[in-house]
Amino acid sequence: MTTQLTFAEEFRYDDAPVGITLPVTLRYGEKSLRSQAKVDTGAEVCLFRHEHAAALGLQLEQGMPIVLAGLGGSIEAFGHEIILQTGDIAFQSIVYFAKHPGLTRNLLGRQGWLRNLKLAVIDACFI
Repeated sequence: MTTQLTFAEEFRYDDAPVGITLPVTLRYGEKSLRSQAKVDTGAEVCLFRHEHAAALGLQLEQGMPIVLAGLGGSIEAFGHEIILQTGDIAFQSIVYFAKHPGLTRNLLGRQGWLRNLKLAVIDACFI
């Protein structure tokens, strides 16, 4: 069975060895923050830096608590409902913010991002 997909938007990403990085905008109330995040189809949720929650004015620990397990150990985080935007596509989403400062990268995971999109990745090497 063949499936035909059409897309309203195309984004070309850098062919970097550290993965696919996309520009993102996080909005909460009247505050907005531009950043970057890695596409991580293996990540359960979207995870952003502690510092981003502070910049958006979120009361971090009033969010939904979660403990995420990864290769580097566990990370405590808190979920908040915000507007998440990549490219021209924006939607309301629950994303998580690390409890402690110093997270080295933001992640776009399945819940909160990937499940809100129909996504095709075409590696630049094959274009």
